[in-house]
Amino acid sequence: MTMKTYYAGQDVDAPCGRCGGETRHQVLTVTNGVPDRLICGNCRSVHKFRAAKPEPLPRVPRIPSAAKAGGPRPGSLVSQFQEALAREQGGAQARPYAVAERWEEGAWMDHPSFGLGRVQRRMGRKVDVLFRDGLKTLVSA
Repeated sequence: MTMKTYYAGQDVDAPCGRCGGETRHQVLTVTNGVPDRLICGNCRSVHKFRAAKPEPLPRVPRIPSAAKAGGPRPGSLVSQFQEALAREQGGAQARPYAVAERWEEGAWMDHPSFGLGRVQRRMGRKVDVLFRDGLKTLVSA
């Protein structure tokens, strides 16, 4: 690959910060064959030479970590949820979630955002519920 050589007085197209675009410039000084200082042909501002930016590499789409694993890891909250669902629901009906309802430990609820979940612990007016996405704290009567 041959490198282009420049000389003082040469006209080049380069980006100009003051003009806000690529304009015609004249090379004022050269260091080791590369322009050092330029003067803009439009606004007459003097600034450093900035070489053209290389084209960015194409982005490779990321694979979500859940897709890499090929299923829930043993001991994860998702795995615990699936085990609890299979082991404990056993025909029990899930009630729709309502703040005004009193939720007790072991009750199954159907939440509009989180889906099916099981109450793990009651703490005053709050309950910890295990959903497919993990443990959530909700308000209870």
